[in-house]
Amino acid sequence: MASVDAQIKKQVEFYFSDSNFRRDKFLQMETKKHDGGFVPFRVLFTFKKLAELTTDAAVLQAALADSDVVELNATKDALKRRHALPETDDAPERTLVLAGLGSNSPTIDEIKAAFTAVDAEPLFIQRKIFRKRFSGVVTVELKSAAERERVAAVADQLRILEHVPSATSLAAFQKLSLDEQKEFEKAYTAMLVAKDVPAKPVTTYLDELLPVWHEQPALRPRVKLVPETATLYLLFTQVAFAEKVHAALAATPVAIDGSTLAFELVTDQQAIAARPRTAERKDTKRKRDAEGKTIHISNIGSRVRMDDIKKLLATAMGPDVRSPYIEYDGLDRASFTVPNADAAAALFEKLVALDGAELGGKKVAFHLLDVGEALEVELQYEKGLIVAFDGVDAEVSRDAIKDALNAKLGDKAVDGQGIAFIKYQIGDKSGHLRVSSAELAQEVVALITTGGGVDVNGFMLTQAALVDGDAEKQFWVDAHDARVNRFKAARTNKSQQFGGRGGGRGGGRGGRGGRGGGRRN
Repeated sequence: MASVDAQIKKQVEFYFSDSNFRRDKFLQMETKKHDGGFVPFRVLFTFKKLAELTTDAAVLQAALADSDVVELNATKDALKRRHALPETDDAPERTLVLAGLGSNSPTIDEIKAAFTAVDAEPLFIQRKIFRKRFSGVVTVELKSAAERERVAAVADQLRILEHVPSATSLAAFQKLSLDEQKEFEKAYTAMLVAKDVPAKPVTTYLDELLPVWHEQPALRPRVKLVPETATLYLLFTQVAFAEKVHAALAATPVAIDGSTLAFELVTDQQAIAARPRTAERKDTKRKRDAEGKTIHISNIGSRVRMDDIKKLLATAMGPDVRSPYIEYDGLDRASFTVPNADAAAALFEKLVALDGAELGGKKVAFHLLDVGEALEVELQYEKGLIVAFDGVDAEVSRDAIKDALNAKLGDKAVDGQGIAFIKYQIGDKSGHLRVSSAELAQEVVALITTGGGVDVNGFMLTQAALVDGDAEKQFWVDAHDARVNRFKAARTNKSQQFGGRGGGRGGGRGGRGGRGGGRRN
């Protein structure tokens, strides 16, 4: 076990390392804010991991006395990086992409432990999440391209939750085509192939094969049936798992309609890569196009009801035409499907031609997409309203912070002005404020960072900065997603309360309170 001084030094040097400092907007902000770029110890002591080791300035000073990464100021109560960030980021050359790690997300410590076995220490670890589930892919940044190359050569010695990953450099991964990247992330290293199987739905095979891996879910492969060739494929990311399932099927064969499934174990990578793929066929696309299109409406303003959207559509469709079924997220987007593609295109042209089409006081935009195709539009938001604060070293509520700041703003924080929203929970060290105007947001930052800060129930809040760039955009994206999810949850609860989908008073097709209805809060 390393000494406490060594742990302190390691933790602080990580904060200011090329890998972390490049990503840490707060530390960058603190460096710019203080004279000479020296970040005060009191700021660093708000970082949880360092605070667990020490909050004693003398101990921190002694631990960093011989650091090659950071240097102390003349008064020994603040520090900064010794060297500027490199102009070019070589992280892709130093980063490994690991795939084939199953569906159970490993912890950071479990990943670090695996790298200890190959004498390497990760600088940064990121697990890839897709649709709120672990995708089996992890990126691990190492200290040098040489170390990344060395670890890649012995990647078969890595064990993460009983999985041996496939590995490549991030730089090489980024050069792959999208299809090649998807294939690498699937990381199939073995497959069991059964030919001349009975013509049954794939669900039949799933049910019959389930007992093979029921006791060991990690062994479960992807099951793919190709009816055209009467071939069944069991695809594995781990050769060892394929071998276990192969042995189990040999010991206890599975028969369907009197036909015993005979599996061949294949580990040749070229054969695996040459397996049949499910590709979108042109005739399928033509059929989908012929069936209809979806018209999306974006940039809807606040407090818009379903009836408002229907009235807008009626101006293009005519008052005697029945309104289509509308999906409305309760916020800024709505959509509806027109069964015939030609009719959809004609209606879309009429909508686009509308003069000053508005909903909720905002000019809306229309989009014509395939059925099921996701709408991708840039989220609209007013810049300069978000303030990040940090260094909360007391148990204060968000209302206490909000009230203290609004009190400081005085008459400027009346009639809905001032602090409009605060994202913060008791016990957090940091949070975000949404201010009613960019001008007031700048004033809030000045109140917090000058004159000793703002008194919040005896605690002085002294650290804040405006959020801009990608961080500002991400804040608004997260806020939008959270509001959509809250609206969906409320709509689901209301539907259940009134007897299910579209049921009960106010329910029905597109009605207020039914599916697609409701009011934006």
